[in-house]
Amino acid sequence: MVSVTRAVFGDLPLGAGTVEKFQLQSDLLKVDIISWGCTITALEVKDRQGRASDVVLGFAELEGEVAPVRGTAFDLRKPVELGKHLQEFHLGGFDHNFCLKRSKEKHFCARVHHAGSGRVLEVYTTQPGVQFYTGNFLDGTLKGKSGAVYPKHSGFCLETQNWPDAVNQPHFPPVLLRPGDEYDHTTWFKFSVA
Repeated sequence: MVSVTRAVFGDLPLGAGTVEKFQLQSDLLKVDIISWGCTITALEVKDRQGRASDVVLGFAELEGEVAPVRGTAFDLRKPVELGKHLQEFHLGGFDHNFCLKRSKEKHFCARVHHAGSGRVLEVYTTQPGVQFYTGNFLDGTLKGKSGAVYPKHSGFCLETQNWPDAVNQPHFPPVLLRPGDEYDHTTWFKFSVA
């Protein structure tokens, strides 16, 4: 069964409008999305025992070059245990754009597996890049749902996007939206249990 509900979430300051919350629910997941910025406020998926719990989804300014990842700390093409990987390479975390296919067609972006729960997240996108951020500035002072405390690296984000500074780099995928052009990109989040 699939259901969609709609409710008032709140009002913007100075009478700028009403923010609505949409809840999409199926046998596989439940997601709450507010109309202000199309922001996901809650996402619940099932683990291998069939228990549903919240999955927290969460860009810093970046400059750089397109560089190969082979043999570097950025080589995440094969599975790694993220905490051990950060320690092994003495990294304070990731907050980097990873360059993907330069295609406007749906293509694979990332796969994440949580060994404890068995949850698997696969990301597909029409965007040419993904910003990978590992909660580097979390310090335990932020309190989340049900009083959860978020220490450093307790969460991560996979944010599909164009490449940073693309507007100034002619060899990067084009980003300018000209009058009459349509902005059309899609990202798919596929959840399963292994």
